[in-house]
Amino acid sequence: MDVYCKVCGEPWDTYSLREDFTEEERKMFLRGKGCPACKGIPTMYCENCARPYKGWMRGDMTKEEIELIWKKKVCPECGSKLKVAKYSGEYMNSLVDCDGAIEDLTGKSVLEYF
Repeated sequence: MDVYCKVCGEPWDTYSLREDFTEEERKMFLRGKGCPACKGIPTMYCENCARPYKGWMRGDMTKEEIELIWKKKVCPECGSKLKVAKYSGEYMNSLVDCDGAIEDLTGKSVLEYF
């Protein structure tokens, strides 16, 4: 069962929460502060071409280029405005759906992380 990152929307299975995340990463993820993939950097999308931009997945760009895109909030493809994607609904629904599995893995209810 997948739990979605509130910041970037990346799906993570509950096994990864236990085996792949450090305790600090798990706490940050369950509090909605990001995952090991995005490190808290939000996904943005272009209003015009609808292309998503996740800083951690743009392997063809340097760190400086990515930071400039985020700072200017302008699509490098078409020049339109970038907006932050919202994943709150998916995040909360996935936490509710996986609460029992997360509690089995961590020994705590998801609500204890808030």
